[in-house]
Amino acid sequence: MRRATEVSGGRVGIVKHLPSNVRGARRQRFHQEALYMHRMNGTPGILPVWDIDDVHGSEPRWYAMPRAEALEKAFGDTSTVLDVVTAVATVAQTLAALAANSTYHRDIKPANIFWYDRAPVLADFGIAAFARSPAGLTRVGDKVGPANFIAPEMRSTDSRDRGERADVYSLAKTLFVLAHPNRGPYPPDGTHRVDAEEFGLWTLGGTNAALALGHVLEAATQFQVRDRLTMADFYAELRAWLDRHASDAARFTPLKGRRIGRGWGPDLLERHRRDTEATRAMMLPCIRRIAGALTGDTSAWSEGIDPDSGDGTLGDYGWTPNSEDGFIPDGGTLWMATALHQGRRIVLEAVLDQDVCFLAEAQRGGPPWTLDQQWGHTPWQRPRMPRTLDQLQHLTDEIVTRLTHPVPGARAATDPEPTAAPA
Repeated sequence: MRRATEVSGGRVGIVKHLPSNVRGARRQRFHQEALYMHRMNGTPGILPVWDIDDVHGSEPRWYAMPRAEALEKAFGDTSTVLDVVTAVATVAQTLAALAANSTYHRDIKPANIFWYDRAPVLADFGIAAFARSPAGLTRVGDKVGPANFIAPEMRSTDSRDRGERADVYSLAKTLFVLAHPNRGPYPPDGTHRVDAEEFGLWTLGGTNAALALGHVLEAATQFQVRDRLTMADFYAELRAWLDRHASDAARFTPLKGRRIGRGWGPDLLERHRRDTEATRAMMLPCIRRIAGALTGDTSAWSEGIDPDSGDGTLGDYGWTPNSEDGFIPDGGTLWMATALHQGRRIVLEAVLDQDVCFLAEAQRGGPPWTLDQQWGHTPWQRPRMPRTLDQLQHLTDEIVTRLTHPVPGARAATDPEPTAAPA
């Protein structure tokens, strides 16, 4: 690339050109990148193109762009992780839009994200996989992506993966590096893990916020592609995190002077243990609120299902049977119930089946219990995510509102006969 000045307008920009000694697939990739960048000119989140070689038709030898500042240099001495997450969320939104059109950048790293016109933008689509192109023009055996930022599935020398979720992995790693500018140019290798010191965000301020963000990064850097967040989900989780913590800006410390080390990801059993613990922690304040609304005593609740006492989920939630006994969640359930009050109790339950959802029921009599009313279940979400907590809190708000402001003469939608379906 060379600095150049426009003859007619005097604008100073950068020209990316094709060296004369480049042949074969690398040459084709340059043509493809130049044409794509020109076609996408004006698209939010992508560095604009001022001009392109129009002499050589479908094989342009150069294209010109404005000068832009590296994103990492755009953060000042007072910038915090909030500023980093805001910028990365914008990039995630751009990448999610590209992914919806089957285009994947595949070279996400700090050096390829710029600050232009007061917003973060992407450039350098040299190894991208474009829509309607089976795997871009990257040859089998080519290196796809930058060291330490590269997703596991893109490291194999014979990988033909288009990179459907590789950008998510790389962008999460980029977020981590941008949040620790003095740590070094590379993130720790492997799946992010919130309880490992080398992946720590604690020094950035806001303990609860750091933990929640760590869980998002862990979900975005899972080793197995199928377990990893999509880019659209990564963007949504970052937005939910920002919505929750943006008002606490004063609690976050500036980015400078943070250093940490290296690490690897958790195995499946350990992940389930932590999913369960985090889900239980989410449920505790909610069941206390519900108990307070029903009985006037926030401590009037118990935990743990007792089938001998007739405990069970009574409503029909439409889950697809996965055994002879119906739907049996792989991760089990977490069961909490208020004390009986005026012949009624409220059950709050989490169903863990890799993802998690929440449901609540008002039950009367018992045992045997009868279904009085049901709420939920919420949509399935990954455990430990900000949006998952949002859903649980919205469910709790609905229950508490109904308990404190009952609708006169209202009857449960599930009357008259409940369907017994122990979870």
